[in-house]
Amino acid sequence: MNNRPGWLAWVACAAACGMAAPAHAADGFKLRFPLSGTLGGEIAVANETPGFFGSLVATQIELDKVTDGSGEPRQVASSGVFATPSPVAGRVRTATWSGTADTDFRQSQTNANLILGYLTEGRYGGGRLSFVLNLPYTTRLDRRLTLSGATPTLSTLSPALTSPPLPAGTAAAAQAAAQAGFSTAYQAQLGVQSAAGSGVVDGLGDAELTAAWVGRVDGLRVVTGVTLALPTGRYDAAKSINVGFGNFYTLRPGVAMAYSPAPAWTLGLRASMGFNTRNKDNHIRSGDFGALDLALAYRASFGVFGPHLLMVRQVSDDLGGSVGPNRFAATGLGAFFTTRVPGVDAALNLSYMTMVNARNALSGSFYQLRLSKAF
Repeated sequence: MNNRPGWLAWVACAAACGMAAPAHAADGFKLRFPLSGTLGGEIAVANETPGFFGSLVATQIELDKVTDGSGEPRQVASSGVFATPSPVAGRVRTATWSGTADTDFRQSQTNANLILGYLTEGRYGGGRLSFVLNLPYTTRLDRRLTLSGATPTLSTLSPALTSPPLPAGTAAAAQAAAQAGFSTAYQAQLGVQSAAGSGVVDGLGDAELTAAWVGRVDGLRVVTGVTLALPTGRYDAAKSINVGFGNFYTLRPGVAMAYSPAPAWTLGLRASMGFNTRNKDNHIRSGDFGALDLALAYRASFGVFGPHLLMVRQVSDDLGGSVGPNRFAATGLGAFFTTRVPGVDAALNLSYMTMVNARNALSGSFYQLRLSKAF
């Protein structure tokens, strides 16, 4: 009972085995969908000229929390069974424990995207075909996770220290020694998990291929097509921080429409669905999801600007992982401004989006600059 190093070594193992993953659901509380919002800029610089076109995009992402199902900062639940490493008064004694730890989550991420596309000369069904390749690169992803919380109180050691007759105070001394060793190791384990959930990475992200039909229907500008996200990003299933989403594919069919009730006004809407395959590295399948974009653009002499609303909802549960059947949900509100760049015949779009409601999601703000040009 007085061999303190032995107690600490065992308790450290018990704490490690009982703790849940601190900040990662099956999909890492994120989905393969651009939460920065792009619809406002797209309707402002809609390209209907056949030939090649391209965009350079820089996005700064500042995340400040990972949320639970009610939108509050996520807590990590843990529990376990304690057993004395050696007999106490002739018998091994056990105790149970359970507790929660608060998460303080911060992530700063800088992304760059090269977007290349082609719009056909020929018409098909009254519209043209568009083919787009999106190549993302994360120049820096810096994540800081801190877990903190009071050490759980061990239940009374069992079997109780009542027989054979023991000196007075034996049971209390044994309980105090167990609690002291457990407290030290539990807090140390929170530090270990905080370090494991923190770090800096960079690298190629998940490329996307899009094929779409672009035309006009009853006065509406319509774009309908499908995007395939590929597992090209830097990813290691054994690590908690990755640039890529994982070794799986995401298919996103969708349709976008733009309507101009007056020469200076354009209302845009886009509806999308996302279907994920199973991650081949960890056998987890992220739930399917739906997304709705809304944007209102006003054309002034100096440019186009307006508000932008984005809603993304997971419609099926994650399969696998340690957090259970949670569903991602996020609502973002922002604004955009687009203007022509003199001399280069290009469009410059600036946008801002912040999450006003997020459940089972990484939450924060997105700042984006996009330079687009048709060739």
